[in-house]
Amino acid sequence: MKSNMGVLMNIILGIVGAIVANAILSLFGVVLGGWLGYLIAGFIGACILIAIGRLFRR
Repeated sequence: MKSNMGVLMNIILGIVGAIVANAILSLFGVVLGGWLGYLIAGFIGACILIAIGRLFRR
């Protein structure tokens, strides 16, 4: 997903996205552990946050 927000903002979105995705996935009983799990959760969460940001920008 193109965020057009710069490298620093993408890093922040990845960190916050990992927190959000872990919270959402834990509600469904899915627990991701280890560095690979956090990487996947960060990717999913960042994509969700970018999509939400695009909705508010329009």
